[in-house]
Amino acid sequence: MTYRLLFALLAISLTACSSTLKRTPSTNTAATLNSEQALRIQYLGVGGHIISVGERHVIAAPSFTNPHFLLSGPFMPLSSDHDKVDRYMPKVPNAEMLLVGHAHYDHLLDVPRVATQQAPNVRIYGSQTTVNTLSAALDPDRLVAMNTIMASGSTPGQWLYNQQRDVRIMAIESGHAPHIAGIKFMSGTVPKPLSDLPWHSFGWKEGQTLAFLIDFLDASGNIQHRVYYQDAASQAPLGLLPQLADNKRVDVAILCPASFSQVEDYPEAIVRDTGARHFILGHWEDFFANDLEGEQRFVRLTDEDEFIQRLEQSMPDDSRWVLPALFTTYTFEPTS
Repeated sequence: MTYRLLFALLAISLTACSSTLKRTPSTNTAATLNSEQALRIQYLGVGGHIISVGERHVIAAPSFTNPHFLLSGPFMPLSSDHDKVDRYMPKVPNAEMLLVGHAHYDHLLDVPRVATQQAPNVRIYGSQTTVNTLSAALDPDRLVAMNTIMASGSTPGQWLYNQQRDVRIMAIESGHAPHIAGIKFMSGTVPKPLSDLPWHSFGWKEGQTLAFLIDFLDASGNIQHRVYYQDAASQAPLGLLPQLADNKRVDVAILCPASFSQVEDYPEAIVRDTGARHFILGHWEDFFANDLEGEQRFVRLTDEDEFIQRLEQSMPDDSRWVLPALFTTYTFEPTS
């Protein structure tokens, strides 16, 4: 295993030749609307999004620190760059929910800063490992473990609501693709609450990986918008929707191109299962030491053309997809 790990690290290092983008990321909205009932999704980079309807907001865990690859290995000191977080993270004081799909550093490292500065009223929803890791930095009352209430297979999980009960989320048992050559870094769990945040990247253990369903509800409790969110490519049946009585179609599904070739039938399985009207490609850029205001490159070791070809071949005929530019907001009309 040691030799495989060294090989994988060397391969990633040598492929610092992340791909130049073959497509220009879109900065156009899916619809031009001023309606307070429209769904808005702003891409923050990596797994980060702000998902909103009117003044209702759900945050998917963002990452701005993004150290260089050579500084993110085991035993290299790592901490959140607060100045960078404060510069790029929008203020979302009304947000009540922040979702964490898994607990690797590129999804969790900046969450304590966001939760104390830009989104001070959120509760964080993730795995027990997420809760145990963040206990070192945040009030445990703000941390919600989803392991025992997530959907698993065809069995639905428990819906959790915001205070006004007009937004609800359901965690779905999912998985995380290997990074390279069948090897997955930073796997494992954090079984007990930590007293200090991990000081190097390999201390940020994956934990149980989750996908999420997010519903925005009208005054009568009917679903206005349904969003499927995933921050890691998964091996089906992990990540697939449970059987839900409402039969509501997913309006927007957020997918993850990174490492998709390390699992089978991705993105096809998720695309077929959700049948979404719109697909947003998240976690697509090579984030190691990237310039958040500069030109982005496609994530290393990932074939952009293959992913998009397979996505297009498996989408419903009336569906659309977008590769979002950083910090661009997309707007979607409500559907009945």
